[in-house]
Amino acid sequence: MVRFPLVVALILGMIVSGAGCRGPSQPPQTVWKGEKLGDLVPPPADRPPPAQFLATAYLDVHVVDLPADHVEKLEPLWQILSAAPIRLSSYNAFSENSFRLLFGKIVLWEKIRRLLADADGQHVTTVSLAVADNDKTDLPIAEIPGNRPIAFIANDLSRQTARVGAGVLALRLVAEPIPWTPGVRKIIGYPAYTVPVQTPIPELQAKAQQREFYFASAAFACQMAPGDLLVLGPEKYTGERVTLGGLFFNRPDEVLFFNADKTTPPQRRPAVRVYIIVCGRVSGP
Repeated sequence: MVRFPLVVALILGMIVSGAGCRGPSQPPQTVWKGEKLGDLVPPPADRPPPAQFLATAYLDVHVVDLPADHVEKLEPLWQILSAAPIRLSSYNAFSENSFRLLFGKIVLWEKIRRLLADADGQHVTTVSLAVADNDKTDLPIAEIPGNRPIAFIANDLSRQTARVGAGVLALRLVAEPIPWTPGVRKIIGYPAYTVPVQTPIPELQAKAQQREFYFASAAFACQMAPGDLLVLGPEKYTGERVTLGGLFFNRPDEVLFFNADKTTPPQRRPAVRVYIIVCGRVSGP
């Protein structure tokens, strides 16, 4: 299994080289390196410590279920969006894994909602995420209950398999500041198999991270400011949950669809999911 430093470096390297932007952030240094003695001494008891503010990108992810046989009805939605600001590790591999991603502005929000409704899409939930600069946040996508393979297309378009255990397939989001553009962040995203660990023990956290797997061929990057959005959905309906795209987008169970504006009665149908990632605000420089 590929380890975290190597794969993340590969993901960021390929995306940054394609975008012509600065290189990836350097790994964090030892926590005390460069500290002065005064920084290590606690403040006097009668003086509270100075407040610490982390520059953060705040994202809202709107999750929409869509009848599986209506994926082609998303075409009018894709046509009003743009691929220009988006950078991919490999366009062909991204598409072959059945991922599709386009960029838009919040002024298109009502039109996006209407086009999704025309395709019988229905809103499921909205997840609010805070991604601190040079940090990561995971959006859980699919639960993996036990040992299983995940088939995917690599950057060289070869067919590969990741063998994973019980855990979660997540969309991992990373925010990087852009020094010459205040209020804008480069948002990097990629699917990741992870084992959630709720423990303060570094050894256990490190052991869990060693089991993680990163799908570099489905990685993307895009500079985002407040009011920008990304729509992530399936390129096509594959009807399975053994591949990366199938596991990421296809719902494990049929979904009850009901459109009050149509005479069609409620019906359970195979479904896919579409994710709309909206940048709400950016704190800090």
